[in-house]
Amino acid sequence: MSDIYFKIDEDFETIIKNTFKDKKVYNMHLITTGWTNIVYEVETVEGNYFFRFPRDEFWSRTIVKDCEFAKYIYQKTDFNTCKLELKEDKGRPFSVHKKIPGTPLAEKMNELSRKEIEAISDDISKFMYELHSINPKKEKIFTINNIGLELREFLDELLTKHIPAEEMAFWQCDKKVCAPECLVHGDLNSSNVLLDENNKVTAVIDFGFAGFGNSYDDVARIIGRCPESFRDSIIKSYEKYANTKIDENILNTQVKEWSNIDQSYINYMKGIGIYE
Repeated sequence: MSDIYFKIDEDFETIIKNTFKDKKVYNMHLITTGWTNIVYEVETVEGNYFFRFPRDEFWSRTIVKDCEFAKYIYQKTDFNTCKLELKEDKGRPFSVHKKIPGTPLAEKMNELSRKEIEAISDDISKFMYELHSINPKKEKIFTINNIGLELREFLDELLTKHIPAEEMAFWQCDKKVCAPECLVHGDLNSSNVLLDENNKVTAVIDFGFAGFGNSYDDVARIIGRCPESFRDSIIKSYEKYANTKIDENILNTQVKEWSNIDQSYINYMKGIGIYE
């Protein structure tokens, strides 16, 4: 059986040009921060595009889910999300989407005023609430059955495939505490929230982890990947939109768990020479 994923020494220039036969490509360059995918930014007369080529079999299946989920929620919230196209090269899936203008929150979050932090926190909370409020039917979102559609099922496979067993003791927590109840982004971190020139949230991107989960999954994820100054504003805003009280014990447990997931995967990426 041939590989269904891509290696770093592939002829990506040819693949990209074959995909964009009807577009004039001026330039293309590798985005070296891509962990799960080999990412190229491609400049054309119609604007810039991102090509994402999965690094292994797991992420090859994930990119299909990413495309289908993004397609399903497109224009179902008040925020811009990527309109992904699923492409194929020799039976290997990859995705293409037009670049959404904006700067990742991660690049700005340490230089924001108190007022800006509150406004951004409110926008993030509004997005989470709108996503969590969508009432889906599984068969209408996904036409794939070879990867976890529930976030914890997906994370279990991710960790089992990539993390040594001795590093997974933290994953033995009670999964019933946050049983699936709604659609979640799954990886709502500060790199996946884009800000415009006025530091307003303009888009949310990257739905590879998305699926069925619990609202705490998203709230804990974004809190854990932002400075402490965001925490109270996010909690207050989400409670306002959802009209419910957040349980601090559950939230803190989830934040710690996400931190362990991040560190374990960083260790894995260092081990294979991708993360320095």
